[in-house]
Amino acid sequence: MTVQHLEDVVLSLTDRAAAAIQVLTTSSELPPETAGLRIVAADPSLNGNQDQFSAVLATGPDAGDQVVESGPARIFLESTAATVLDGRELDATVDVDGSVKFVVGPGV
Repeated sequence: MTVQHLEDVVLSLTDRAAAAIQVLTTSSELPPETAGLRIVAADPSLNGNQDQFSAVLATGPDAGDQVVESGPARIFLESTAATVLDGRELDATVDVDGSVKFVVGPGV
């Protein structure tokens, strides 16, 4: 399997997003040296052509995924998600109960 690390960052991460991903991966039972958050674009025909994504913790990238790293935080973008998220920024908020919400905004 070939892992493509991008020279030109497709998706940037805020410090909060990187910290949230690091906490999620290190608190999981996944291997910390390879684990990351995998983002997949939802089928546009199922969501009224709006950009929607699913995110799950993964042991590593799938074949064809693009890898974005920010410190110890890793994101694996499937190809459609990488295209749609090109030039955007991922942020995160953490609720008082500890749940994490990721938000995609315009890039900087």
